[in-house]
Amino acid sequence: MAYTRIHGIKTTLNKALDYIENPEKTEEQLLVSGYNVDPLSASIEYRMTAALAREIKGDYTKSGGADNLAYHMIQSFAPYDKITAEQAHELGKKWADEILQGKYEYVISTHVDKGHIHNHIIFNATSFYDYSKYDNYKVAAHLREVSDRLCAEQGLYVIEKPNLKKKSPTHYEWEQRKAGTSWKAQIQSIIDKAISETNDYESFKAALEKANVEVKEGKRISFKITGTGQERFCRGDRIGEDYSRERIIERLAEPKKKNREKVMPPKEAEQGAAAAPAGTTPRERQPVFSSYDKKIEWQAQRTKLAATKELAAALLTIRQENIQQESDFDIRVNSLLEKSSGVRSTMAELSGKNQQYKDAAKYLLAFREYLPIKQEAERQSPFTKKRFLSRYESELSAFDHAAAQLEKLGVNTNVDPDKVITLVKDQDGKISGLAAALQEVTDRISSIRKAHELVDGMKQEPKREQDKGRDKEQEI
Repeated sequence: MAYTRIHGIKTTLNKALDYIENPEKTEEQLLVSGYNVDPLSASIEYRMTAALAREIKGDYTKSGGADNLAYHMIQSFAPYDKITAEQAHELGKKWADEILQGKYEYVISTHVDKGHIHNHIIFNATSFYDYSKYDNYKVAAHLREVSDRLCAEQGLYVIEKPNLKKKSPTHYEWEQRKAGTSWKAQIQSIIDKAISETNDYESFKAALEKANVEVKEGKRISFKITGTGQERFCRGDRIGEDYSRERIIERLAEPKKKNREKVMPPKEAEQGAAAAPAGTTPRERQPVFSSYDKKIEWQAQRTKLAATKELAAALLTIRQENIQQESDFDIRVNSLLEKSSGVRSTMAELSGKNQQYKDAAKYLLAFREYLPIKQEAERQSPFTKKRFLSRYESELSAFDHAAAQLEKLGVNTNVDPDKVITLVKDQDGKISGLAAALQEVTDRISSIRKAHELVDGMKQEPKREQDKGRDKEQEI
């Protein structure tokens, strides 16, 4: 059973990477690997990718965008999960690959120094693929869903139907709940009972006092069960989202019992009518039937409208694609599939070349930015050089890394990075145009297949009616 977390990194990227790559925690870094980045130079690469993104797409922070350098994901397995460190590492890679879709550099490490195995994944907040910033809006639930599915595929235990909107409990708390000794679960039960039996806040607190629950008022409300192992007060919002002071007051104001729905199925309505007092007139009972009838009628109209829209869309597709006979459906689809395959091949070729341009631009920018510092370091006297090198250690490391990568790529350091960036933008424009064309072809294929299915369904309808007729004759 894996628990998942994510948080942003704004300033301490070097420290965070050093922590997760700690040899003492990762079997001498045997359990450390990177995607599209060398873990040892990840901090430099992340910053260079972000710098190139600013040149191509502008500075996100100036327009109110997120200023995170990276994000740190944690996937923690329970001590009783039968999983090795190597298996956990591979599962963590699959998790990161699905979440990040291959668009963000990341470093993954598996820690084995605690009582449970856990993965740390730090990925660049800026995509090396399209230079967009990672959108972390409501991502926590998605992390959990993907992790649970991958764990289930490996035969690991997962919580069925978890409430993904709520914060996951710790391993300790989950085990306490399972054993029936969780004081948080006890407090929840006592609070729920008190709310169901009272209508105002003071009566609610009095009910808790009778149940041996102390209430501590402050900026936030806190609770503690007396005479148990609970040593400290616990804030209501940490017990659960429905146990803050605001939510408790809201729950106290809610009706204790919901009125029964007026809309009944026909059989229940008939029974209700039969059991009605003798003086009750049909007009007085009519709303029950009319509300139900209106609901059924509305659903029928909605279904009919949806079917009409599908039929209209299918007829339009048939005209636009010039389909004259049934065999034309497959002919058109196969032709479009061949076309889409050619577009994808061209896109892959352009993307491959453009990635080389992007890498060259990234390192050329860094080389140009840090070259003055490198030149100044070479001019330092023996008395000042040590202090200078210490002050500009990160910048000089970035320069050396950029120079080494440019040499590996075979790119002359005198090339103007602005010209390469212009080339990158031009290639991006071509790829975007091809992507739009591919989407248009894909939509056409989908429309033709839907139209074909609708035509098949209409052809099968008379046969189904005949079969129904035969069945009725046999019954008679």
